[in-house]
Amino acid sequence: MRVPFLTLLATLFAVSYAAPPASFSSHDINTTNERRTNHALVRRAGLVPHVDPTAVDISPNGVAGAYPRVTSLSDGTLLGSYTAFSGSTRILTVSQSTDGGKTFTALGEIARSTGDLDNTFLLQLANGDVVAAFRNHDLDANGNPTFYRITTSISHDKGKTWVFLSQVNQRAATATKNGLWEPFMRLSKRDGSLQAYYASENADNDQDILMQSSTNNGQTWSSPITVAGGTTTGRDGMPGCANFNDGASKLMCVFETTEGRGTFQVKSVVSTDEGATWGQRSLVHAPAASNANAGAPQIVQTTDNNLVVSFMTDEDSSSHNWPSQFVSFKIVTGGPVATGNWGHETTVTTPQSSWPGLLAKSDGTVLACVGHDPEGSVCHTVTFTTS
Repeated sequence: MRVPFLTLLATLFAVSYAAPPASFSSHDINTTNERRTNHALVRRAGLVPHVDPTAVDISPNGVAGAYPRVTSLSDGTLLGSYTAFSGSTRILTVSQSTDGGKTFTALGEIARSTGDLDNTFLLQLANGDVVAAFRNHDLDANGNPTFYRITTSISHDKGKTWVFLSQVNQRAATATKNGLWEPFMRLSKRDGSLQAYYASENADNDQDILMQSSTNNGQTWSSPITVAGGTTTGRDGMPGCANFNDGASKLMCVFETTEGRGTFQVKSVVSTDEGATWGQRSLVHAPAASNANAGAPQIVQTTDNNLVVSFMTDEDSSSHNWPSQFVSFKIVTGGPVATGNWGHETTVTTPQSSWPGLLAKSDGTVLACVGHDPEGSVCHTVTFTTS
């Protein structure tokens, strides 16, 4: 029997993803250069989403899962990852699909712990190995963090078995919040290096997106560089990145932030040198109501060079208990524009929807995956037309 999915999510994310406390003091930042076009939804060629109502569960055997993500391998296999629960133990679990995402079967286990283990992201390396990055935190008897890590493990058999690889970053907890959260990985198109993006807390009201790279398949890592948040005050978190081409090859990363608002909205930054430097901080989506949130974004590039951004939001509800209740999963689409040109806001799943992710497939469709109460960790296929 499934444990109620909402109960699991509320417990899992109460500390790491809670909205800023009552003492939070937002810092009003000049945002005159941001494109506030998210509510002017304009029709654009090839960008109208159509969501297949069929939900495909990536957490088989009736096991409820949280934080679903799917990645594709070079042989066409899809690997799903999610956090499963057994009593007080969290289990980073892998499933696989060999039919293009129509069905998933159990495959392997990355790690398990009674600590704060979550946020799995999978990526296949050029040599065929698969790397998993995840948060891996120690807790005291009261459930308070004592040590933070972004950990990687590696599989040499396409996700079936796993061994420890490295720590991307790690540090002891301090009285001032200094957690490490939500890794995202990609391979640089410039030199093939492995890049790990993650959120790094500076304080209750301030968090940055950092990136470290590895030239030896994740065995060792460079010093961090700041992707977003270095010159602003706000909780920049949940990074996701995708390439696009507007006449030149560029890289866009999206993230949630409380900058200048207090509640969450989605913004982006762009790199013209495959992640070495960043700029053009721009708005992707902000709810119209000041007490509503839009967060936990991800981004993919479709086969026709368009962009799709996902997020979770409570903007359609008059009640707000972010992020545990009244939250839907939505996407917006846009052409390859560095400062953003977003439209066609579309609901993928209704409340309660939590911590969504995207996978762009080679057939032009996108798998939109989310923790959906009461279904579990599920994906919906999204197609795109001109109208």
